[in-house]
Amino acid sequence: MGGILKQPGAFAITPHKVSLCILLKIYAPPAQISVPFPFSSVAQHNRLGLFFSPLSRINALVHATCFADASSSSDAALAYVKLIQHLAVFKGYKEAFFALKIAEEKFLSVSKSQILLLKLLLLHEHALHRGQLKLAQKLCDELGVLASRVTRVDMELKTEASLRHARTLLAANQFREAAAVAHSLFCMCYKYNLQVENASVLLLLAEIHKKSGNAHLGLPYALASLSFCLSFNLDLLKASATLTLAELWLSLGSSHATRALNLIHGVFPMILGHGGLELRSRAYIVEAKCYLCDSNFNVFENYEIVVDSLSQASEELQLLEFHELASEAFYLMAMVYDKLGQLEEREEAAASFQKHILALRNPQDEDDPLVSVF
Repeated sequence: MGGILKQPGAFAITPHKVSLCILLKIYAPPAQISVPFPFSSVAQHNRLGLFFSPLSRINALVHATCFADASSSSDAALAYVKLIQHLAVFKGYKEAFFALKIAEEKFLSVSKSQILLLKLLLLHEHALHRGQLKLAQKLCDELGVLASRVTRVDMELKTEASLRHARTLLAANQFREAAAVAHSLFCMCYKYNLQVENASVLLLLAEIHKKSGNAHLGLPYALASLSFCLSFNLDLLKASATLTLAELWLSLGSSHATRALNLIHGVFPMILGHGGLELRSRAYIVEAKCYLCDSNFNVFENYEIVVDSLSQASEELQLLEFHELASEAFYLMAMVYDKLGQLEEREEAAASFQKHILALRNPQDEDDPLVSVF
């Protein structure tokens, strides 16, 4: 396999080819029970803690509260970093930024690189959600500089910087450029056997095709990402991949609404039990869209199902200041209220929709509580 990668003029490894190989391996009759191609062993990758969110959160909390006096400052700082990351995902940025300020004061003389990296990651995610794309790109550049400062190649940090660069390009609707970055990143991860990262990159490629209006091209990537997740028991990432797969099916037409809804309901327990604000909100919105696209769904009799889901999504998205998804939730709510003839509720939802659209089109970088650091 290594020889194949080293011959630029010969057959080249691409994410699309690998996706098709994985699908052929899955759906062809297996000759023996083995780990699906291209894995040689599950033990190749031991950095799975990032994908076991609940367990990771509990471990970090126990370490920070019970072993703070016995552990080194570096270990304590790492525990705080993990907890702050979880705060951002599950409680929103306001609480995460507040906790980050405390951590900066507490670990002023140690672990500066850990705290700085966390700050860059939080700011980038926040900037993307608020539509501050210039700031997001600047933060990507800072991540790239940080990765180049280390004495040896930090593949995890390099991969994270490239992933975020591709996501920034995707948010700017630069689909071709985003796909090129993701394609290059996949080849690098494949070369160095970073299988878990490959699952995330394949999922990103599926999302790029979905957002660019080529859902049929995104299906192989989503299915391949799902295969990676099943192989490594990455339950939360599997739920995210399944949700993207449902969105892709729904994008192909209303005739696939039932299939998409079944996929969502299959992973709802994992998403609602362990997913963060963004993942839960996406699930609520896609579920509502499935119902609204289903010709057998009677909105007049069962509108509470849709409205409740969209209301929950809008509340959680406002904690993240995720203007794009929040505007979609309020738009769907306005449509439902319009069909029901509830004009006052429709106007309220429409006003919230307009507020988020204006915030997305006219982002104000100076409102960010930590942007002054740059």
